[in-house]
Amino acid sequence: APADGIAWIIPVTGRLVSGFGERREVGLTTGIQLAASAGAQVVSPADGRVAFAGPYRGYGRIVIVEHEGGWTTLVTNLGRLAASVGEKVVQGSPLGNAGPGRPVLSIELRREGTPVNPLEQVRG
Repeated sequence: APADGIAWIIPVTGRLVSGFGERREVGLTTGIQLAASAGAQVVSPADGRVAFAGPYRGYGRIVIVEHEGGWTTLVTNLGRLAASVGEKVVQGSPLGNAGPGRPVLSIELRREGTPVNPLEQVRG
């Protein structure tokens, strides 16, 4: 990870379904997709503040966490939310849970609005 990177962990345990920058029908993915177990806990990947938590058309329930240094994390397709807007979170704080069945969650990491490969930032 670059020196100006971020202490970031993957927010949910799961199998990688599609990696960063893989081609899909709608163009390149801007994040990664993980197939999680039903009800898996989703945690904050880094310290920050919850900027958005709620339903978003076409993406189920989503949560956006703003971190220092212009970093933001977006997690989509949560079944249940455990965080509310404005809440301060630390790395590992619960944000919610994956839905039932075989949920696939999308995770995007951005710096100043530009998508970054989350898998290159992973470090505790």
